[in-house]
Amino acid sequence: NGAVQGRELIGDAELARFIELFAQHRLTARASAILVPHVLVMLREYTAGLQNLGAALPFILRMFTELCSRAMSIDTASRTPELGALYAQLVDACVGVAARTPDGETVDCVLTCVADMVVPQLAHMVPDFERQVGVATHLMQQIISPALRAHMTGGYSGPAQATTQTQHFAAVLQSLAALAQQTSLAKVWRRDVWDFYGDAKFFSEQTMAPTLAMHWKQLVRQLLVTDKDRVADLLSRIAASAPGLFANRVYEAQTRALALRRLSFAVWAGTTNQYLSHLPHVQERLVDILKNAPLPVVQCEVFLCLRVLLCRISNHHMSNFWPMLLTELIRLCLLQLAREGPEDREQAQLFLAACKFLDLLFVLGTEDFLIHQWVFITDTIDALYGSPSASHALLDRLSTRLLSMPSTRRKSAVVRDNSYPPALLTRGEDSNLVFSSVAAIDPALGVDLGATELQMLGGRPLKRPIISVRSVASIKELDEFVHNASAQTFQEAFTMAEPDMEYIDALLMSDLMFLDFTAANSQSPVLSPAGFVSDFEL
Repeated sequence: NGAVQGRELIGDAELARFIELFAQHRLTARASAILVPHVLVMLREYTAGLQNLGAALPFILRMFTELCSRAMSIDTASRTPELGALYAQLVDACVGVAARTPDGETVDCVLTCVADMVVPQLAHMVPDFERQVGVATHLMQQIISPALRAHMTGGYSGPAQATTQTQHFAAVLQSLAALAQQTSLAKVWRRDVWDFYGDAKFFSEQTMAPTLAMHWKQLVRQLLVTDKDRVADLLSRIAASAPGLFANRVYEAQTRALALRRLSFAVWAGTTNQYLSHLPHVQERLVDILKNAPLPVVQCEVFLCLRVLLCRISNHHMSNFWPMLLTELIRLCLLQLAREGPEDREQAQLFLAACKFLDLLFVLGTEDFLIHQWVFITDTIDALYGSPSASHALLDRLSTRLLSMPSTRRKSAVVRDNSYPPALLTRGEDSNLVFSSVAAIDPALGVDLGATELQMLGGRPLKRPIISVRSVASIKELDEFVHNASAQTFQEAFTMAEPDMEYIDALLMSDLMFLDFTAANSQSPVLSPAGFVSDFEL
């Protein structure tokens, strides 16, 4: 009765919000159980006039969810079929309002409530499984599926007054991710996620904004956990198709690159060794690609996939990969050393992908690679005091060649009179050797001082890769990495630094998020620490 009288003095939304907060902070679970009969009366009243509640519905849904969940935690007898049916009806009404309203704030409020409160407790609040499926299906049909389809077609299905499309899509994905956590409801959402994952728009700026990537990581992981046959499907799409009379080699390469990117994203989204049973098939596909002299866009994806495998598969399981890896890395380095004439941008992109892979290998310091490391860098004291021109290591030889190359862009601050500044600094009382390139770096290189230093975490030194760009126009832009790789790797061996795996994972995420085949004609955006690695402020 007090609630009914209160509605005469304040609005439904304000009253519902008050009761929700009061239940959270003042009511015990036992006291909430006593209120269940009164809550049931209120719920009947509200559900009888749902069409008149409008924007107050999300707050009413939050109120009933809070009261009922607290009561049921101590009194399971209060979980009656009638209460479940009325609650499901209220949820459906809220979803319907969110699907029709042009008010973006109301839509996001409903989706946030559904993701944070309704879906996690749906089985508890609605005992009838068929009703649970009905609620989840209604949510998919009214909001989530239209949003996914609109993104695939390049349209926008959100409210006209939404703050941004990304904000609305983030709320949609949050609700979808909550559904994905309910394994009993997998059949409701799985097909839509798979269709979107297989669409070419999946790796676009609208779909893979930094705020959305972690939602997709969770969704893809759940998708492949609940439907293990999908992994075999991903692998089958990488296989080369039989050459036809009118085959378009560029189109086939792009299709294969997309398939590789999907596989890489799936492995990255998984846990350590989750796809270990598929590793022989992955190796077979990658070897087949490299044997058939693919276009650079496909080779770049091979190196990205290998970087992901290094971080998600235990090192001792990767031993069969090394003959293929070493052969390809040596071939690409020798190709750059012997190159004459004008530079091909696609080849520069390919060499960037190879250098990123080497950069990660130097940081991880895996045992299987350490015995071959000398092929690429100087791993003795000569790395600090020797002359790169006297070294036989491939990157040192390439460093000498890059110094002699004319630059087509503004001269980097790293280069001063054809020589590099000292790479040794001391920090702290223990005088540990810490690598630092120079105090000022050309912003166009996308590499700053902090990104190349050893980071400290709880007194423990951490090492990070040098390269943090996603695109280069010339291999001359890689002289920062090529020249300093030997010195940095040698110094890090004495600091006992460990790889900063969280930072490495953030770099992988930034490389996995976008795939734009027009980048061959335009510069791709450089990795922004504020956008992709904001949790690792330097």
